[in-house]
Amino acid sequence: IIGRLIIGFNCGLNSGFVPMYLTEVSPINLRGTLGSVHQLVVTIAILISQIIGLPYLMGNERWWPLILALTALPALFQVVTLPFCPESPKYSLIVKNRVEQAEKDLKKLRGRENVQEELDVMHEEAHAIKSVAKVSMSDMFTVPALRWPMTIAIVMMLSQQLSGINAAMFYSTVIFRGAGLTGLAPFYATIGMGAVNVLMTIVSVYLVDHPRFGRRSLHLAGLGGMWLSSILIVVCLSISEMGKTEPTGESKYQWASYMAIFFVLTFVVSFATGPGSIPWFYVSEIFASGSRGNANSIAVMVNWTANFVVSVSFLPLNNAVGQFSFLLFVFFLTLCWLFTFKFVPETKGRTVEEIVQSFEERARKNN
Repeated sequence: IIGRLIIGFNCGLNSGFVPMYLTEVSPINLRGTLGSVHQLVVTIAILISQIIGLPYLMGNERWWPLILALTALPALFQVVTLPFCPESPKYSLIVKNRVEQAEKDLKKLRGRENVQEELDVMHEEAHAIKSVAKVSMSDMFTVPALRWPMTIAIVMMLSQQLSGINAAMFYSTVIFRGAGLTGLAPFYATIGMGAVNVLMTIVSVYLVDHPRFGRRSLHLAGLGGMWLSSILIVVCLSISEMGKTEPTGESKYQWASYMAIFFVLTFVVSFATGPGSIPWFYVSEIFASGSRGNANSIAVMVNWTANFVVSVSFLPLNNAVGQFSFLLFVFFLTLCWLFTFKFVPETKGRTVEEIVQSFEERARKNN
């Protein structure tokens, strides 16, 4: 139990540090792409865990403790490789005032000698941060120029977790059994769902910085797809339930069960299109260095809290109301889609400084 607590502590820290680091070291034209890689690696890890969790592999009474021990392997890999990763140039220059180190790391990251333009922007940001008081946690909710982007960051994180994705991932085997699959078929369907999640996240990595798309459009498309898929899952499972006969319990409308499984997959496809990866790096895009750490801490706490609430409440809810439990996610998806459509700005192709300035101008107008 202590080991799992330590792992959970590390997951919480990395959930904030990794997207923030990737945003700070990425060139503007690849910021979304590299930011999405974080979620891609997460989906690959989930797929691997689903495969090795098969009953005839390691998901049994004999081998399940070894599954928990396998988490030591990626941890060891990180311990060995992290010393070779350059420090964030923004952190070195703005926070630590190590100008030479920042320039050295930036040249290494960009693969060229001429990085003066980016350094000049960092110097300007450092000067702006030093001219104001240090940002506290309470400032994130009391200072108008920080309160609104913090609200957006929280809603973006809630849109990811209250969409119901982790209910679908954690209890996919239960859902597939309820749809009529038997034997090992629910486990294979779960692995198929994990594979779809990986493949569509790869597509999202490509699309997020594509000229024809962006963070906002992909997030809206993903939330909309999840909304429609959730409704169709409820409809298909309801039809399947109405067709069940005694004493076998088999449904006369077996096609409806298969359609429900299909819409679970479209649910995952929609999630991977935008809501899966975008909230993680979007938070770092809308805050300056002086407030980025606080913003990520709050946003990640909200994300994991919502994750916990959904994961512990879905199974009792599903046992009580069956397939209609997904209607709760339809409600949250509706609210999050409307909020994103009306209030969430596009950040693709804009510097963090430009984005922060737009929030400051908005705060001045409202005051």
